[in-house]
Amino acid sequence: MNGKLKRHAVTAAVAGVAVAITATWLLNRDVQPATVEGWASPNAAGSAIWLTETPDGHSKGAGYIVAGARWTGSDNIWRDGASGPTCIGTDTMSSTRVELGVVDIEADGASWRHAVWLRCL
Repeated sequence: MNGKLKRHAVTAAVAGVAVAITATWLLNRDVQPATVEGWASPNAAGSAIWLTETPDGHSKGAGYIVAGARWTGSDNIWRDGASGPTCIGTDTMSSTRVELGVVDIEADGASWRHAVWLRCL
């Protein structure tokens, strides 16, 4: 398996696990996602972001997993998270204004904030 194909397989596996964990968690709880807004800088795979208050990324921020999150771009068409939120891209040096719906997840002794939806503004 070549490197590019292996990366895509790993990204697809991470997205699948994230969707399964999020779906299971949400189905077993009555939860309302918190809404946060800011400038998203993606990782190279586009599966996670660093969210900051300014587009230069120098302000205080937080990391979020976005793999598997439903998302919409400027066209306002909602998409499932299977292919990731492509509106944020994979250029780690650029940022996109976004709004996120996030939930706190605890599983197997670990906890994190996971994006269940993302809107590129």
